[in-house]
Amino acid sequence: MASERGTFKRSSVTKIPIAELTRTTHALPKGEDQYEAQTYLSPAGRTIAKVMICGTAIEKEDVGKDSSHWRVRISDPSGTVQVYADMYQPEAAAVIAQLEIPCFVAVVGKLHIYEPESGSHRVSIRPDSVTIIDIDGKARDDFILDASLSLIRSVRKTDDETMKRVADIYGEKDAKETYIFVARQAIESLLPDHGVGDHSNDKEMNLKNENDDKAGEAKEQSNAPTSEPQASLSSSIDSIDSGIKTVQEVVLDILKEKGTVKYEALPELLKAKGVNPNMADWTSAVKRLMDEGHCYESKIGILNYVASNVRK
Repeated sequence: MASERGTFKRSSVTKIPIAELTRTTHALPKGEDQYEAQTYLSPAGRTIAKVMICGTAIEKEDVGKDSSHWRVRISDPSGTVQVYADMYQPEAAAVIAQLEIPCFVAVVGKLHIYEPESGSHRVSIRPDSVTIIDIDGKARDDFILDASLSLIRSVRKTDDETMKRVADIYGEKDAKETYIFVARQAIESLLPDHGVGDHSNDKEMNLKNENDDKAGEAKEQSNAPTSEPQASLSSSIDSIDSGIKTVQEVVLDILKEKGTVKYEALPELLKAKGVNPNMADWTSAVKRLMDEGHCYESKIGILNYVASNVRK
């Protein structure tokens, strides 16, 4: 809870795309009140405390040794994030334990930022609640549209001083354009017959004044009756899998070239290869490469290429 002049109020919940959430690492200073909630400055310029995401649960695992400690991976059109629940989040842990993967879920919780070494961050969520939502994905799509519009409006209203601070902290020189792009891509993913195409020139389009209108059109089209569910689990998983495989190839090429790579350096290396790390699920790509034996962590945050594992 956050406090104000001796009274208490619940921390506001921010509906947030995963791409913005997983890059939020800067904690804002807390006041003298011991009950004040920790807040963060996101790379889109928003101040956030508690967050809400909605997406597809694509993997779960009990990672506890002596007691149940559940991990579930959630994906939305902008990326993936890990959600961890243990004895301190018993209700959320109980729901995760019963999930039948894949399924659509909504998660409300707080950010947890792990820093394995200086300058390296891994962001996850400690959930207050995990809720299974409808099978056809309509609630998820409504949430994605709402969260995307909220992000666009917030970015437009953010003052230049805040964006300069964001640039200094995160190195995001074009943060407004980047996160409007993230929101636009999420909205476009809801349109009928949406496919993966060349969006390299999207930033040059009329994003400043037309996004709300296009989002309204997107909502009308997304609510139009169709012969099949608008967002089936199978198509969602296929799209996620295809995107991860593409990034996986690029990450593997980087590992081949470098031999040893710092985990924290991958976003910049991906940019040099023409991949936007804000839109690419590169963390899942790394996990797959490790699972397949193409690389390993010699120590936390250091990836080593396994030269003997040649792709067929």
